[in-house]
Amino acid sequence: MIRIVSTNITSPLGLTTGENYAAVARGERALQTMDGCLGVPGSFCVGIFPESRRKALRLAGFSWFESLVLRSVREVLSHTVVNPASPRTVFIVGTSTAGVEELGAVPEKDGHYLAPGVAAQKVADALGFAAPALLVSNACISGATAQMLACRLLESGVYDSAVVCGADVLSAFVLAGFQALKALSPVPCRPFDMERLGLNIGECAATVVLTRTADAAGEGWYIVDGCLNNDAWHVSAPIPSGDGVYRAVRNILTPARKASLACVTAHGTATMFNDQMESKAIEQAGLGDIPVTAYKAHFGHTFGASGIVEAIITMCSLDEGVILPAAGFSELGVSGKITLCSARTRTDRTAFIKTQSGFGSCNGAMLYAKHPQASCPPSGPDYAVARRISVTPGSAVLDGRDLPLESSGAALVSELYKKYLSDGSRFFKMDLFSRLAYAAAGLLARNALDGIAPEEVALLFFTQNGSVLADRKHLSTFCEPDAFYPSPAVFINTLPNVVLGELAVTCQVKGETTLVMLPEKDGETMETVIRVTLDATRPKALLCGWVDCTDENTFGAELELRTVK
Repeated sequence: MIRIVSTNITSPLGLTTGENYAAVARGERALQTMDGCLGVPGSFCVGIFPESRRKALRLAGFSWFESLVLRSVREVLSHTVVNPASPRTVFIVGTSTAGVEELGAVPEKDGHYLAPGVAAQKVADALGFAAPALLVSNACISGATAQMLACRLLESGVYDSAVVCGADVLSAFVLAGFQALKALSPVPCRPFDMERLGLNIGECAATVVLTRTADAAGEGWYIVDGCLNNDAWHVSAPIPSGDGVYRAVRNILTPARKASLACVTAHGTATMFNDQMESKAIEQAGLGDIPVTAYKAHFGHTFGASGIVEAIITMCSLDEGVILPAAGFSELGVSGKITLCSARTRTDRTAFIKTQSGFGSCNGAMLYAKHPQASCPPSGPDYAVARRISVTPGSAVLDGRDLPLESSGAALVSELYKKYLSDGSRFFKMDLFSRLAYAAAGLLARNALDGIAPEEVALLFFTQNGSVLADRKHLSTFCEPDAFYPSPAVFINTLPNVVLGELAVTCQVKGETTLVMLPEKDGETMETVIRVTLDATRPKALLCGWVDCTDENTFGAELELRTVK
């Protein structure tokens, strides 16, 4: 079993879990209205640290993102005996955009902008972690995915302890992108309300320290179970039926577990389509009579941090025997039959489900409880490599056979797609990283997944630089005040996990889809993550491996299709 032994929240509402919970319990919000926030024209309602606080909290030699992660992890470790210097302790970061706020800094070689996995390792080194750092970039469910990966590594015995930090910071990069998507509310957001207008962006770092324990003795919270999946619907729009969230909840819910639930802590972005989708999923899962709460009206949408900070606040409230209301809620504005908590409610139950969904069609649900019963999952099947593909700027090799191609560099990737796939996807609207991953994985999957149910296929990719080319392109669309034209299509591709959604939609992959960013290509670490993922999820087929891209002529993909023997 996985026990939570310490927590921290570092947000505009406070620098400790206690400060943040007390503020939320009092009904306080980090949200404020600002004109021209971070240089982006317009009026915005955001959850942001005041500039004076930012300067005080920022550490010399570290980006704002890195500083926030460092401070949260240092504070949480001060309350535990977990030793980061032990090779049995792993550090995992869950983030949507990492330190992308430093992307425009010049020169990058002086240490301003670092690839997300490199930034995570920089923080790990500063904190004295001996084991290599891992960074999960799975859009809005990054915090949940990071916790799930930590649980798997602990349960498999690879590590004894894990420090998991979910973090994202407010930046002009993200603000301009969501403004282009027309997803922002000019006033404090109102999850599930009839008058909701959209989301507010917030910044936060939230950390949990996890340990593996043989029994449930002792005070504390436990991560009981979790499930991640893809709804294979659209890379940026939630599926109206709520199928992905519903299946995630269904896979971790039993009658006994439902009877112990105090509440559902929803993703609750306050956008029209997410809240509607989530309400249908909760109703379909048979949880319409369970109180639902949401916390984005307090913090804003903190992306990679949301799955952790919102879980921590719920633990604190249930420790006091209460369910806190969804701030800003007045009248139900969704068609799903759910019970939205509109006032502080007493409860003697000590378990809850946290739901998540995000760009790239990914979804998740996690079950937290006090003193859970131990479970003994059945042994998983054995896997074998069924197919392999390697793509470089000069060649493509599928199952040991060179594919005849005339082009090189980025043109080779396009030729690969046109000659062997041409499946009517959004291929030519994607950035080069996504086109590379899409073409390589598409060829690997072609005619190889017949007869396998969509829920039995999963994707697990590793990268160092991910979407950095798309990041730079997006930055160029708004870096000049007189040429402010951010494109929503470009912005979507700045999320490196979006290619997993593109593949899921085209190939109808409905299993788990995860992107892990490493400081460098590391076959041993990749194999460990692949193995514990297969042991935990047991798909019939897994597309996995390394994809990376630094410029039009420097890239590579090495992917495998693993299937049950």
